[in-house]
Amino acid sequence: MNIFSKVVLCVCLSLAIGACSRSATPTKNTNVGIDNYEEDLSAVRVKYDPKPVATAPSEKVPVKEKSSGAIAQLPQQVNSQVDIALDSIAVRNKNVRYSSGYRIQVYVGNDRREVDEAKVFIYQNFPELNTYLTFSQPTYKLKAGDFTSRLDAERYYSFIKQRYSMAMMVPERIDIKKSMQTK
Repeated sequence: MNIFSKVVLCVCLSLAIGACSRSATPTKNTNVGIDNYEEDLSAVRVKYDPKPVATAPSEKVPVKEKSSGAIAQLPQQVNSQVDIALDSIAVRNKNVRYSSGYRIQVYVGNDRREVDEAKVFIYQNFPELNTYLTFSQPTYKLKAGDFTSRLDAERYYSFIKQRYSMAMMVPERIDIKKSMQTK
């Protein structure tokens, strides 16, 4: 028998013996749960100095009245950082003009007179809705409304569907300012 076969035989025997040994089973502890959980986290909690630090000895730091709220316990620099972040978010939101939403497609067809009648119907019955007329030769499409949610569009859709059976709700890019006017 050569050395290689002896090594293989030893490895196989050690695996066989190891596989036959009994594995450890975890003990069942019935007291483990959320109610019995205890751990002291005071060592890792952040500690703030409640006294404000003055930058120059001549400056007087105004003393705040003590309140029991968590907001009063935050240092002033955290509040100013939050205010700056909120202001930047507000500026960014003011610049957003369009969003995804829904419109009701009232009419699709080739007859100009019928699309004008549908437009007059929308103006008379739903003056708060904006209408959008597009023409791609030879087809006219009339869409109405700027709805941010499908639920808002369905309120008007049921009434329009009674008159125009081919009406449907279509997802589209809408103007946010116009959608706020429709309620």
